[in-house]
Amino acid sequence: MSIHSVTSSDRGLLALDANYLEANRIFVTSADSGEYRELKGLAVVSCGLPVEQLNFGFLLPPFDGIEANAQSARAYFEEQSLPFRLAFRDGSSDAPQRLADWNETAPPVPGMTIATDVRIPEPPASLVIEPVRTSEQLVAYRQTAFAGFGFPVQAAHLFLTDRFLQLPHVHLYAGSIEGRVVATSMLVATAGVAGIYWVATIDEYRGQGLGTALTWAAVRGGRELGCPIASLQASDMGRPVYARMGFDHVLSYRHLTPS
Repeated sequence: MSIHSVTSSDRGLLALDANYLEANRIFVTSADSGEYRELKGLAVVSCGLPVEQLNFGFLLPPFDGIEANAQSARAYFEEQSLPFRLAFRDGSSDAPQRLADWNETAPPVPGMTIATDVRIPEPPASLVIEPVRTSEQLVAYRQTAFAGFGFPVQAAHLFLTDRFLQLPHVHLYAGSIEGRVVATSMLVATAGVAGIYWVATIDEYRGQGLGTALTWAAVRGGRELGCPIASLQASDMGRPVYARMGFDHVLSYRHLTPS
């Protein structure tokens, strides 16, 4: 898969969707409370807790019966009394017109890609980047990842479990300074796509290029696994950083909530 095929073909964009869903599937099903279901035209991702951004129904091509699928997602989460969103790739359907009784909750989230054969710079001299392979390393990794995202650290062990260490297509990277894990990233490799997730830096170490270095570590890891393309979903803060690294904005994910 080339960078051109990702930006110009439905097949390439579907590969990015599939990677995004696989990363979410792993995340929620690693927790006792989580569940992932895939139906015709709909994937349901539930963390099992009242956290809206971690509970969503993802509308899938070819978008037949989109209204019924939206209602199926709504019924699923309302039965569990959980807040949720609908998600879909912008431009892939006429969902906004067909779901006029739903509200857009936030600006679209950009999906960005880069070819993994790009030149990868060396990390800052003070930063040591290592793959996470043991349960002890995972404890430090998940505490940093949750803190960096502003999630409650006490809940980290419920989701980033030892199961991640057993998955050959998932690699975790921890960045340490003077023995302390201060930045993280995760690679999920699927069908030629190296999906990059959990790029996080704790507050007091931001602004030093650590998140950039951890992103490059995941790009390199994807290249080593034979993935020609790396992808990620960028926050408002992260988007200009990734653009400077050479990532291209190739799609956007939109989110709706029921009226």
